Amino acid sequence: MNGSTIAAIATPSGRGGIGIIRISGGRALSIALSIFKPHSLLRSNTSSCHFPPDQIFSHHLYYGTIVQPDTQAVLDEVLLAFMKAPHSYTREDVVEIQAHSGYAVLKAILNAVLQNGAELAGPGEFTRRAFLNGRIDLTQAEAVIDIINSKSEKALESAASQLTGAYKQHVKQLRDVIRDILVRIEASIDFPDEVEELQLLSVCPQLQSSVLEPILSLIQQYEDCHVIRDGYRISIIGRPNVGKSSLMNWLVKKDRSIVTDIPGTTRDVVEEAVIFRGIPVNFSDTAGIHITQNTVELLGIEKTYECIHASDLILMLLDASVSDYELENQLLDMTGSVPVILVFNKIDLAADPDYVIENNRFSTLPSVAISVKEQTHMETLVDLIVKKVHEKSQGQETVGFIPNLRQARAFEKAAAHIRQAMDGIQRMNPSEVIVMDIRDAMDSIDEVSGVQTTDEVLDHIFNSFCIGK
Repeated sequence: MNGSTIAAIATPSGRGGIGIIRISGGRALSIALSIFKPHSLLRSNTSSCHFPPDQIFSHHLYYGTIVQPDTQAVLDEVLLAFMKAPHSYTREDVVEIQAHSGYAVLKAILNAVLQNGAELAGPGEFTRRAFLNGRIDLTQAEAVIDIINSKSEKALESAASQLTGAYKQHVKQLRDVIRDILVRIEASIDFPDEVEELQLLSVCPQLQSSVLEPILSLIQQYEDCHVIRDGYRISIIGRPNVGKSSLMNWLVKKDRSIVTDIPGTTRDVVEEAVIFRGIPVNFSDTAGIHITQNTVELLGIEKTYECIHASDLILMLLDASVSDYELENQLLDMTGSVPVILVFNKIDLAADPDYVIENNRFSTLPSVAISVKEQTHMETLVDLIVKKVHEKSQGQETVGFIPNLRQARAFEKAAAHIRQAMDGIQRMNPSEVIVMDIRDAMDSIDEVSGVQTTDEVLDHIFNSFCIGK
Protein backbone atom coordinates (compact mmCIF):
# COMPACT_ATOMS: atom_id res chain seq x y z
CA MET A 1 0.00 0.00 0.00
CA ASN A 2 1.66 3.21 -1.20
CA GLY A 3 -0.82 5.86 -0.04
CA SER A 4 -2.45 6.17 -3.44
CA THR A 5 -6.16 6.67 -3.98
CA ILE A 6 -7.72 3.70 -5.77
CA ALA A 7 -10.99 3.28 -7.64
CA ALA A 8 -12.93 0.48 -9.33
CA ILE A 9 -16.40 -0.61 -10.35
CA ALA A 10 -17.72 -2.50 -7.32
CA THR A 11 -20.76 -4.17 -8.87
CA PRO A 12 -20.99 -7.00 -11.45
CA SER A 13 -20.99 -6.03 -15.10
CA GLY A 14 -24.26 -6.13 -16.99
CA ARG A 15 -27.61 -4.38 -17.03
CA GLY A 16 -29.23 -3.56 -13.72
CA GLY A 17 -30.79 -0.89 -11.57
CA ILE A 18 -27.70 0.28 -9.72
CA GLY A 19 -23.97 0.22 -10.37
CA ILE A 20 -21.37 1.46 -7.89
CA ILE A 21 -17.95 3.03 -8.38
CA ARG A 22 -15.89 2.84 -5.19
CA ILE A 23 -13.00 5.22 -4.40
CA SER A 24 -10.67 4.81 -1.39
CA GLY A 25 -7.74 6.89 -0.18
CA GLY A 26 -6.72 10.31 1.03
CA ARG A 27 -7.92 12.07 -2.15
CA ALA A 28 -11.17 10.12 -2.53
CA LEU A 29 -13.48 13.04 -1.66
CA SER A 30 -11.63 15.73 -3.63
CA ILE A 31 -11.51 13.52 -6.75
CA ALA A 32 -15.20 12.70 -6.47
CA LEU A 33 -16.23 16.31 -5.94
CA SER A 34 -14.21 17.42 -8.95
CA ILE A 35 -16.68 15.59 -11.22
CA PHE A 36 -19.83 15.77 -9.07
CA LYS A 37 -22.40 18.52 -9.52
CA PRO A 38 -25.00 18.44 -6.71
CA HIS A 39 -28.67 19.01 -7.36
CA SER A 40 -28.49 22.42 -5.68
CA LEU A 41 -26.23 23.65 -8.51
CA LEU A 42 -28.07 22.02 -11.38
CA ARG A 43 -30.36 25.03 -11.89
CA SER A 44 -27.61 27.61 -11.51
CA ASN A 45 -26.02 29.37 -14.46
CA THR A 46 -22.48 28.59 -13.35
CA SER A 47 -20.58 25.94 -15.25
CA SER A 48 -18.53 25.11 -12.17
CA CYS A 49 -19.23 21.77 -10.62
CA HIS A 50 -16.97 22.17 -7.61
CA PHE A 51 -18.68 21.60 -4.30
CA PRO A 52 -17.10 22.66 -0.98
CA PRO A 53 -15.84 19.57 0.87
CA ASP A 54 -16.97 21.03 4.20
CA GLN A 55 -20.57 20.76 2.99
CA ILE A 56 -20.25 17.00 2.60
CA PHE A 57 -20.97 15.04 5.77
CA SER A 58 -19.93 11.48 6.41
CA HIS A 59 -22.50 8.74 5.85
CA HIS A 60 -24.97 10.98 4.03
CA LEU A 61 -26.30 10.59 0.48
CA TYR A 62 -26.10 13.48 -2.00
CA TYR A 63 -28.06 13.63 -5.24
CA GLY A 64 -26.55 15.15 -8.34
CA THR A 65 -24.82 14.38 -11.63
CA ILE A 66 -21.39 13.21 -12.71
CA VAL A 67 -19.85 15.30 -15.46
CA GLN A 68 -17.04 14.58 -17.89
CA PRO A 69 -13.95 16.47 -16.63
CA ASP A 70 -13.00 18.10 -19.96
CA THR A 71 -16.38 18.92 -21.52
CA GLN A 72 -18.59 19.10 -18.42
CA ALA A 73 -21.04 16.88 -20.30
CA VAL A 74 -23.42 15.05 -17.96
CA LEU A 75 -22.65 11.33 -17.74
CA ASP A 76 -25.39 10.22 -15.34
CA GLU A 77 -27.63 11.14 -12.42
CA VAL A 78 -26.13 9.64 -9.28
CA LEU A 79 -26.18 9.39 -5.51
CA LEU A 80 -22.87 10.09 -3.81
CA ALA A 81 -21.96 8.73 -0.37
CA PHE A 82 -18.90 9.80 1.60
CA MET A 83 -17.53 7.70 4.48
CA LYS A 84 -14.83 9.47 6.44
CA ALA A 85 -11.88 7.54 7.82
CA PRO A 86 -11.68 5.51 9.97
CA HIS A 87 -15.40 4.72 9.77
CA SER A 88 -15.31 3.01 6.39
CA TYR A 89 -14.65 -0.40 4.86
CA THR A 90 -10.95 0.32 4.33
CA ARG A 91 -10.45 2.70 7.29
CA GLU A 92 -9.57 5.31 4.66
CA ASP A 93 -11.77 8.04 3.21
CA VAL A 94 -14.19 6.22 0.91
CA VAL A 95 -16.61 7.59 -1.67
CA GLU A 96 -19.20 5.48 -3.44
CA ILE A 97 -20.94 6.77 -6.54
CA GLN A 98 -24.25 5.02 -7.14
CA ALA A 99 -25.11 5.28 -10.81
CA HIS A 100 -27.33 3.43 -13.25
CA SER A 101 -25.86 0.03 -14.03
CA GLY A 102 -24.52 -0.55 -17.50
CA TYR A 103 -21.06 -1.10 -18.88
CA ALA A 104 -20.84 2.14 -20.86
CA VAL A 105 -21.99 4.52 -18.12
CA LEU A 106 -19.97 2.87 -15.32
CA LYS A 107 -16.87 2.76 -17.50
CA ALA A 108 -17.29 6.43 -18.38
CA ILE A 109 -17.61 7.45 -14.71
CA LEU A 110 -14.64 5.30 -13.72
CA ASN A 111 -12.55 6.86 -16.49
CA ALA A 112 -13.48 10.32 -15.18
CA VAL A 113 -12.37 9.31 -11.68
CA LEU A 114 -9.08 7.88 -13.00
CA GLN A 115 -8.52 10.96 -15.18
CA ASN A 116 -8.71 13.13 -12.07
CA GLY A 117 -5.98 11.30 -10.17
CA ALA A 118 -7.17 7.93 -8.89
CA GLU A 119 -5.45 4.65 -9.73
CA LEU A 120 -7.29 1.54 -10.87
CA ALA A 121 -7.64 -0.89 -7.97
CA GLY A 122 -6.32 -4.41 -8.28
CA PRO A 123 -8.26 -7.57 -7.34
CA GLY A 124 -9.25 -7.47 -3.68
CA GLU A 125 -7.33 -4.25 -3.04
CA PHE A 126 -10.09 -2.61 -1.00
CA THR A 127 -10.29 -5.64 1.32
CA ARG A 128 -6.50 -5.83 1.42
CA ARG A 129 -6.41 -2.24 2.68
CA ALA A 130 -9.02 -3.10 5.30
CA PHE A 131 -6.69 -5.88 6.49
CA LEU A 132 -3.50 -3.82 6.38
CA ASN A 133 -5.22 -0.94 8.20
CA GLY A 134 -6.28 -3.28 11.01
CA ARG A 135 -10.02 -3.20 10.46
CA ILE A 136 -10.19 -6.97 9.91
CA ASP A 137 -7.79 -9.87 10.31
CA LEU A 138 -6.96 -12.37 7.58
CA THR A 139 -9.70 -14.83 8.59
CA GLN A 140 -12.28 -12.06 8.15
CA ALA A 141 -10.76 -10.99 4.85
CA GLU A 142 -11.06 -14.54 3.54
CA ALA A 143 -14.63 -14.65 4.86
CA VAL A 144 -15.52 -11.83 2.46
CA ILE A 145 -14.75 -13.96 -0.60
CA ASP A 146 -16.45 -16.94 1.07
CA ILE A 147 -19.65 -14.90 1.44
CA ILE A 148 -19.48 -13.94 -2.23
CA ASN A 149 -18.94 -17.58 -3.25
CA SER A 150 -21.43 -19.16 -0.81
CA LYS A 151 -23.49 -21.88 -2.48
CA SER A 152 -25.85 -22.62 0.40
CA GLU A 153 -27.35 -21.14 3.54
CA LYS A 154 -24.98 -23.25 5.66
CA ALA A 155 -21.94 -21.94 3.77
CA LEU A 156 -23.25 -18.38 4.12
CA GLU A 157 -23.81 -18.89 7.84
CA SER A 158 -20.24 -20.12 8.26
CA ALA A 159 -18.73 -17.23 6.27
CA ALA A 160 -20.88 -14.65 8.07
CA SER A 161 -19.76 -16.04 11.43
CA GLN A 162 -16.14 -15.61 10.37
CA LEU A 163 -16.74 -12.09 9.10
CA THR A 164 -18.33 -10.96 12.37
CA GLY A 165 -15.25 -12.17 14.26
CA ALA A 166 -16.59 -15.28 16.03
CA TYR A 167 -14.00 -17.51 14.35
CA LYS A 168 -11.31 -14.84 14.87
CA GLN A 169 -12.04 -14.93 18.60
CA HIS A 170 -11.89 -18.72 18.58
CA VAL A 171 -8.40 -18.62 17.03
CA LYS A 172 -7.33 -15.86 19.44
CA GLN A 173 -8.35 -17.90 22.49
CA LEU A 174 -6.28 -20.81 21.20
CA ARG A 175 -3.29 -18.53 20.69
CA ASP A 176 -3.71 -17.03 24.18
CA VAL A 177 -3.45 -20.47 25.78
CA ILE A 178 -0.20 -21.15 23.88
CA ARG A 179 1.15 -17.72 24.82
CA ASP A 180 0.37 -18.22 28.52
CA ILE A 181 2.19 -21.56 28.57
CA LEU A 182 5.11 -20.01 26.72
CA VAL A 183 5.30 -17.09 29.18
CA ARG A 184 5.39 -19.46 32.17
CA ILE A 185 8.23 -21.53 30.73
CA GLU A 186 10.26 -18.50 29.63
CA ALA A 187 9.80 -16.85 33.04
CA SER A 188 11.18 -19.92 34.80
CA ILE A 189 14.19 -19.81 32.46
CA ASP A 190 14.91 -16.08 32.66
CA PHE A 191 14.11 -15.53 36.35
CA PRO A 192 14.94 -18.78 38.16
CA ASP A 193 15.42 -17.02 41.51
CA GLU A 194 12.18 -15.02 41.42
CA VAL A 195 9.85 -17.54 39.79
CA GLU A 196 8.94 -20.88 41.27
CA GLU A 197 10.57 -23.70 39.30
CA LEU A 198 8.23 -24.99 36.62
CA GLN A 199 7.96 -28.73 36.23
CA LEU A 200 7.70 -29.16 32.44
CA LEU A 201 5.92 -32.49 32.81
CA SER A 202 3.02 -30.60 34.37
CA VAL A 203 2.64 -28.61 31.14
CA CYS A 204 1.99 -31.68 28.97
CA PRO A 205 -1.64 -32.27 30.04
CA GLN A 206 -2.52 -28.63 29.28
CA LEU A 207 -0.78 -28.78 25.90
CA GLN A 208 -2.74 -31.95 25.15
CA SER A 209 -6.21 -30.89 26.30
CA SER A 210 -6.19 -27.14 25.69
CA VAL A 211 -4.04 -26.89 22.56
CA LEU A 212 -3.46 -30.10 20.62
CA GLU A 213 -6.94 -31.60 20.92
CA PRO A 214 -8.76 -28.38 19.89
CA ILE A 215 -6.39 -28.00 16.91
CA LEU A 216 -6.93 -31.61 15.83
CA SER A 217 -10.68 -31.10 16.20
CA LEU A 218 -10.51 -28.07 13.89
CA ILE A 219 -8.51 -30.03 11.32
CA GLN A 220 -11.00 -32.91 11.42
CA GLN A 221 -13.88 -30.46 10.97
CA TYR A 222 -12.13 -29.12 7.90
CA GLU A 223 -12.04 -32.63 6.43
CA ASP A 224 -15.63 -33.41 7.41
CA CYS A 225 -17.24 -30.11 6.42
CA HIS A 226 -16.23 -29.94 2.77
CA VAL A 227 -19.96 -30.36 2.03
CA ILE A 228 -20.54 -26.83 3.34
CA ARG A 229 -17.67 -25.42 1.28
CA ASP A 230 -17.78 -27.39 -1.95
CA GLY A 231 -21.07 -29.24 -2.10
CA TYR A 232 -22.17 -32.83 -1.53
CA ARG A 233 -20.52 -35.30 -3.94
CA ILE A 234 -22.91 -37.92 -5.33
CA SER A 235 -21.76 -40.50 -7.89
CA ILE A 236 -24.09 -42.60 -10.04
CA ILE A 237 -22.55 -46.02 -10.74
CA GLY A 238 -23.61 -49.32 -12.28
CA ARG A 239 -23.19 -51.55 -15.29
CA PRO A 240 -23.64 -50.15 -18.84
CA ASN A 241 -27.07 -49.26 -20.19
CA VAL A 242 -28.77 -49.41 -16.80
CA GLY A 243 -30.02 -45.80 -17.01
CA LYS A 244 -27.29 -43.82 -15.24
CA SER A 245 -27.20 -41.00 -17.78
CA SER A 246 -30.99 -40.75 -17.90
CA LEU A 247 -31.11 -40.48 -14.11
CA MET A 248 -28.33 -37.87 -14.15
CA ASN A 249 -30.25 -35.73 -16.65
CA TRP A 250 -33.43 -35.99 -14.58
CA LEU A 251 -31.66 -35.03 -11.35
CA VAL A 252 -29.91 -31.96 -12.80
CA LYS A 253 -32.94 -31.02 -14.97
CA LYS A 254 -30.94 -30.77 -18.18
CA ASP A 255 -29.51 -33.03 -20.90
CA ARG A 256 -26.07 -33.15 -19.36
CA SER A 257 -25.23 -36.75 -20.29
CA ILE A 258 -25.65 -38.39 -23.70
CA VAL A 259 -28.38 -41.05 -23.64
CA THR A 260 -28.49 -43.86 -26.23
CA ASP A 261 -29.42 -47.55 -26.35
CA ILE A 262 -25.78 -48.37 -27.08
CA PRO A 263 -23.98 -49.74 -24.00
CA GLY A 264 -20.80 -47.88 -23.02
CA THR A 265 -21.85 -44.47 -24.39
CA THR A 266 -20.52 -42.73 -21.27
CA ARG A 267 -16.76 -43.27 -21.26
CA ASP A 268 -15.73 -40.48 -18.89
CA VAL A 269 -17.05 -38.96 -15.68
CA VAL A 270 -19.67 -36.31 -16.49
CA GLU A 271 -20.14 -33.81 -13.65
CA GLU A 272 -22.74 -31.16 -12.91
CA ALA A 273 -23.10 -28.87 -9.87
CA VAL A 274 -26.66 -27.93 -8.93
CA ILE A 275 -28.62 -26.59 -5.98
CA PHE A 276 -30.68 -29.61 -5.02
CA ARG A 277 -33.56 -28.69 -2.71
CA GLY A 278 -31.46 -25.86 -1.34
CA ILE A 279 -28.33 -28.03 -0.98
CA PRO A 280 -25.24 -27.66 -3.20
CA VAL A 281 -24.68 -31.05 -4.85
CA ASN A 282 -22.07 -32.21 -7.35
CA PHE A 283 -23.52 -35.11 -9.34
CA SER A 284 -21.20 -37.42 -11.32
CA ASP A 285 -22.37 -39.76 -14.06
CA THR A 286 -19.74 -42.49 -14.41
CA ALA A 287 -18.74 -44.99 -17.06
CA GLY A 288 -20.49 -48.36 -16.83
CA ILE A 289 -18.52 -51.07 -15.06
CA HIS A 290 -18.05 -54.19 -17.20
CA ILE A 291 -15.40 -56.50 -18.60
CA THR A 292 -13.78 -54.92 -21.65
CA GLN A 293 -10.48 -54.76 -23.53
CA ASN A 294 -11.22 -51.34 -25.02
CA THR A 295 -8.47 -48.96 -23.83
CA VAL A 296 -10.74 -45.90 -23.73
CA GLU A 297 -13.44 -47.75 -21.80
CA LEU A 298 -10.85 -49.07 -19.35
CA LEU A 299 -9.69 -45.51 -18.65
CA GLY A 300 -13.31 -44.49 -18.03
CA ILE A 301 -13.83 -47.40 -15.64
CA GLU A 302 -10.65 -46.47 -13.77
CA LYS A 303 -11.99 -42.93 -13.32
CA THR A 304 -15.23 -44.43 -12.02
CA TYR A 305 -13.27 -46.24 -9.29
CA GLU A 306 -11.56 -42.95 -8.35
CA CYS A 307 -14.93 -41.20 -8.27
CA ILE A 308 -16.38 -43.83 -5.92
CA HIS A 309 -13.72 -43.22 -3.28
CA ALA A 310 -14.11 -39.42 -3.50
CA SER A 311 -17.89 -39.52 -3.05
CA ASP A 312 -20.09 -38.69 -0.10
CA LEU A 313 -22.92 -40.85 -1.45
CA ILE A 314 -23.25 -43.55 -4.12
CA LEU A 315 -26.37 -44.13 -6.18
CA MET A 316 -25.91 -47.69 -7.44
CA LEU A 317 -28.26 -48.40 -10.32
CA LEU A 318 -29.47 -51.93 -10.93
CA ASP A 319 -31.68 -53.27 -13.69
CA ALA A 320 -34.93 -54.31 -12.01
CA SER A 321 -35.77 -56.60 -14.94
CA VAL A 322 -32.80 -58.95 -14.36
CA SER A 323 -31.86 -61.24 -11.51
CA ASP A 324 -28.07 -61.55 -11.81
CA TYR A 325 -26.45 -59.02 -9.48
CA GLU A 326 -23.01 -60.58 -9.12
CA LEU A 327 -21.32 -57.47 -10.57
CA GLU A 328 -23.20 -55.24 -8.13
CA ASN A 329 -21.96 -57.38 -5.25
CA GLN A 330 -18.40 -56.72 -6.39
CA LEU A 331 -19.09 -53.00 -6.71
CA LEU A 332 -20.43 -52.87 -3.16
CA ASP A 333 -17.16 -54.28 -1.88
CA MET A 334 -15.38 -51.35 -3.55
CA THR A 335 -17.52 -48.63 -1.97
CA GLY A 336 -16.02 -49.20 1.47
CA SER A 337 -17.52 -46.82 4.03
CA VAL A 338 -19.21 -44.56 1.47
CA PRO A 339 -23.01 -44.65 1.98
CA VAL A 340 -24.93 -46.37 -0.82
CA ILE A 341 -28.50 -46.10 -2.03
CA LEU A 342 -29.62 -48.96 -4.27
CA VAL A 343 -31.73 -47.71 -7.15
CA PHE A 344 -33.58 -50.44 -9.06
CA ASN A 345 -34.33 -48.80 -12.41
CA LYS A 346 -36.62 -50.04 -15.22
CA ILE A 347 -39.27 -51.17 -12.74
CA ASP A 348 -41.73 -50.88 -15.63
CA LEU A 349 -40.01 -53.89 -17.26
CA ALA A 350 -39.95 -56.07 -14.13
CA ALA A 351 -42.22 -59.12 -14.07
CA ASP A 352 -43.18 -58.46 -10.44
CA PRO A 353 -42.35 -54.86 -9.36
CA ASP A 354 -43.27 -55.44 -5.70
CA TYR A 355 -40.92 -58.41 -5.47
CA VAL A 356 -37.90 -56.33 -6.52
CA ILE A 357 -37.64 -54.28 -3.31
CA GLU A 358 -39.14 -56.69 -0.80
CA ASN A 359 -36.87 -59.58 -1.74
CA ASN A 360 -33.64 -57.98 -2.94
CA ARG A 361 -30.49 -59.56 -1.52
CA PHE A 362 -29.15 -56.18 -0.36
CA SER A 363 -31.76 -55.74 2.38
CA THR A 364 -29.43 -53.88 4.74
CA LEU A 365 -29.11 -50.92 2.36
CA PRO A 366 -31.68 -48.20 1.62
CA SER A 367 -33.40 -49.09 -1.65
CA VAL A 368 -35.92 -47.63 -4.05
CA ALA A 369 -37.46 -49.01 -7.24
CA ILE A 370 -37.97 -46.43 -9.99
CA SER A 371 -38.52 -45.99 -13.67
CA VAL A 372 -36.74 -42.95 -15.05
CA LYS A 373 -38.52 -43.48 -18.37
CA GLU A 374 -41.99 -43.57 -16.80
CA GLN A 375 -41.09 -41.09 -13.98
CA THR A 376 -42.17 -43.64 -11.36
CA HIS A 377 -41.20 -43.14 -7.68
CA MET A 378 -38.68 -40.44 -8.58
CA GLU A 379 -39.62 -38.23 -5.64
CA THR A 380 -39.10 -41.18 -3.29
CA LEU A 381 -35.51 -41.34 -4.54
CA VAL A 382 -35.12 -37.61 -4.02
CA ASP A 383 -36.36 -37.93 -0.44
CA LEU A 384 -33.77 -40.65 0.24
CA ILE A 385 -30.97 -38.49 -1.21
CA VAL A 386 -31.99 -35.45 0.85
CA LYS A 387 -32.16 -37.59 4.00
CA LYS A 388 -28.60 -38.81 3.45
CA VAL A 389 -27.33 -35.30 2.77
CA HIS A 390 -28.86 -34.00 6.00
CA GLU A 391 -27.31 -36.90 7.93
CA LYS A 392 -23.89 -35.87 6.60
CA SER A 393 -24.20 -32.21 7.58
CA GLN A 394 -26.14 -32.67 10.83
CA GLY A 395 -24.38 -31.20 13.84
CA GLN A 396 -21.61 -29.49 11.88
CA GLU A 397 -20.76 -26.27 13.67
CA THR A 398 -20.16 -23.09 11.70
CA VAL A 399 -18.17 -21.35 14.44
CA GLY A 400 -14.62 -22.61 14.68
CA PHE A 401 -14.81 -24.05 11.19
CA ILE A 402 -11.61 -23.91 9.10
CA PRO A 403 -12.73 -22.46 5.76
CA ASN A 404 -9.79 -23.20 3.45
CA LEU A 405 -6.66 -25.22 2.83
CA ARG A 406 -4.27 -22.39 3.77
CA GLN A 407 -5.60 -22.24 7.30
CA ALA A 408 -5.80 -26.02 7.58
CA ARG A 409 -2.11 -26.33 6.68
CA ALA A 410 -1.18 -23.68 9.26
CA PHE A 411 -3.06 -25.59 11.97
CA GLU A 412 -1.38 -28.83 10.88
CA LYS A 413 2.03 -27.17 11.34
CA ALA A 414 0.97 -25.90 14.77
CA ALA A 415 -0.11 -29.42 15.78
CA ALA A 416 3.23 -30.84 14.62
CA HIS A 417 5.15 -28.29 16.70
CA ILE A 418 3.02 -29.01 19.80
CA ARG A 419 3.61 -32.76 19.39
CA GLN A 420 7.32 -32.08 19.07
CA ALA A 421 7.28 -29.95 22.23
CA MET A 422 5.42 -32.64 24.18
CA ASP A 423 7.82 -35.31 22.93
CA GLY A 424 10.75 -33.10 23.96
CA ILE A 425 9.31 -32.69 27.43
CA GLN A 426 9.01 -36.45 27.80
CA ARG A 427 12.63 -36.82 26.65
CA MET A 428 13.79 -34.21 29.19
CA ASN A 429 15.07 -31.86 26.48
CA PRO A 430 16.32 -28.44 27.66
CA SER A 431 13.60 -25.87 28.35
CA GLU A 432 15.10 -23.58 25.70
CA VAL A 433 14.40 -26.22 23.02
CA ILE A 434 10.83 -26.71 24.26
CA VAL A 435 10.29 -22.96 24.07
CA MET A 436 11.38 -22.92 20.43
CA ASP A 437 8.82 -25.60 19.51
CA ILE A 438 5.97 -23.86 21.35
CA ARG A 439 6.90 -20.51 19.81
CA ASP A 440 6.86 -22.12 16.35
CA ALA A 441 3.36 -23.40 17.14
CA MET A 442 2.23 -19.89 18.07
CA ASP A 443 3.77 -18.51 14.88
CA SER A 444 1.76 -21.05 12.88
CA ILE A 445 -1.44 -19.90 14.61
CA ASP A 446 -0.47 -16.31 13.75
CA GLU A 447 -0.34 -17.35 10.08
CA VAL A 448 -4.06 -18.11 10.31
CA SER A 449 -5.01 -14.61 11.49
CA GLY A 450 -2.37 -12.88 9.38
CA VAL A 451 -0.29 -11.56 12.28
CA GLN A 452 2.61 -13.26 10.55
CA THR A 453 2.35 -13.69 6.81
CA THR A 454 4.23 -12.91 3.62
CA ASP A 455 3.40 -10.65 0.72
CA GLU A 456 3.30 -13.76 -1.48
CA VAL A 457 0.56 -15.27 0.67
CA LEU A 458 -1.38 -12.01 0.70
CA ASP A 459 -1.08 -11.71 -3.08
CA HIS A 460 -2.41 -15.24 -3.49
CA ILE A 461 -5.39 -14.58 -1.21
CA PHE A 462 -6.45 -11.21 -2.55
CA ASN A 463 -5.87 -12.06 -6.21
CA SER A 464 -8.77 -14.48 -5.87
CA PHE A 465 -11.09 -11.52 -5.20
CA CYS A 466 -12.91 -9.63 -7.87
CA ILE A 467 -11.78 -6.10 -8.71
CA GLY A 468 -13.83 -3.65 -6.67
CA LYS A 469 -13.95 -5.68 -3.45
